[in-house]
Parts: sequence; structure tokens; C-alpha cells
Amino acid sequence: MTGLHKGIVMALVCFFLAGLSGPLWAQDARDDNNQEVITILKEQNSTLSRDLRRIQREIAALRADLDKPGMKDVFAGIGYIFGLFGAAAFAASRRRE
Repeated sequence: MTGLHKGIVMALVCFFLAGLSGPLWAQDARDDNNQEVITILKEQNSTLSRDLRRIQREIAALRADLDKPGMKDVFAGIGYIFGLFGAAAFAASRRRE
């Protein structure tokens, strides 16, 4: 195709597309429909906010629980202390002999 043919084809395509979008622009949006959508969006926003607050409280509670030492940590500390006393008793018994 020559440059002139390409130009004519492009002009026809643009003209066709401009002719199609004209009736789409002329349609008026109904205000009732917009208000319904706005109220639905506000309800969803409040629901999401409520759910997010609940999730944030749960995360804060989990973090507080993780900060406290559990039974595993307590027994590990007791075992560590017994291990140190055992090593000290072993060293003391070796000195007496």
C-alpha cells in the first residue's frame, strides 16, 4: 500500500470509530442509578472498615501472646540452669579428687 492508501484507510477507520462513539457520549447517566451505586459502595466501605478493625485487633492480640514466654521457653530455661549447675558440680567433684 502506498502512503495515500494508508492515509485513506486510517481516515475511514477513524471516521467509523468517531461515528460509533457519538451515540455512546449522548447517553445520559441516570442519577437514581448513581445514587444506588454510591449507597452500595458506602455500605461495602463500612463493612470492610469493620472487618479490618477486627483483624487488626486479632493481630495485636497475637503479637501480645507471642511476646509472653511459653512453656517451651520456661522448660528450656530450667534445663539451662540445671546444665550449668551440673557442669559446676562436675568441676567441683574433679577438684576434690
